[in-house]
Amino acid sequence: MGYTEAETYDGAWVDHPDLVRAWRGSTTLLTLSFPPFRGPAAAAGPWAPEPHDPVRARRVVESLGTVDAVLEELPARRTVDLEDPEMRADLDYVAVGCWGGIVWISDPALGDYGMGCGMDREVGVQRALHPEARIVGTMSMDYGLTYHQHVVDLPGGHQLDVSGWIDAEGLEVTGDPEEMLRVIGIDPASVRDRYTDPDEPDNIDWCDWDGYTDFFVGGFADTDPDPHQGLWASLFRVRRSESALGDLDEVWLGK
Repeated sequence: MGYTEAETYDGAWVDHPDLVRAWRGSTTLLTLSFPPFRGPAAAAGPWAPEPHDPVRARRVVESLGTVDAVLEELPARRTVDLEDPEMRADLDYVAVGCWGGIVWISDPALGDYGMGCGMDREVGVQRALHPEARIVGTMSMDYGLTYHQHVVDLPGGHQLDVSGWIDAEGLEVTGDPEEMLRVIGIDPASVRDRYTDPDEPDNIDWCDWDGYTDFFVGGFADTDPDPHQGLWASLFRVRRSESALGDLDEVWLGK
């Protein structure tokens, strides 16, 4: 996230032991939506965020399976101003935004490259804590080739996972994307053109999975709806849990 005093290194990540290997940036987000959920018609319109709740954000970060303890709470900042990790020390920062029924978590420990760590484990932790929530995970890790994962986990055991190396093997879908939409009251035919390529509707590698997962969090998207005010989030420096330490070393540092 760029919070450390880091030099600029011209070589590859292996040239410096503290330089992260996801060298073109990353997305490691978990979003929870709580009832009452916006109806399908309302979710198609603009999303009006409620003010950020820093007290709730503190409770959220303390609940994460990736966190052993909060060491420091930094001043809140806009989500658009958060930076990707560059150095090892940046991996100890977690951002949490709490905007009414939406909880947004940006945590490097959610990263993965197909080993079933990070994201999958935390979705399970949050499902156990919040059986009523709709949970969406979004991940993109760029190692030259890019690993993507999109997870939708709904109350009642309905699940979808879209993951894989988009630049090589392609994505694999586990679950039924259209059935997931029906579960939350959306007719798949009415929104199919909003997330598929009209020229290749069956090509999952060309689907807008970010747009698709947005249906499950009430129209919220990882965007800044108000360029003047923006969405604000709390930022925490944390001590990592034992399992998260191993994941971070493997996924971000190649150890």
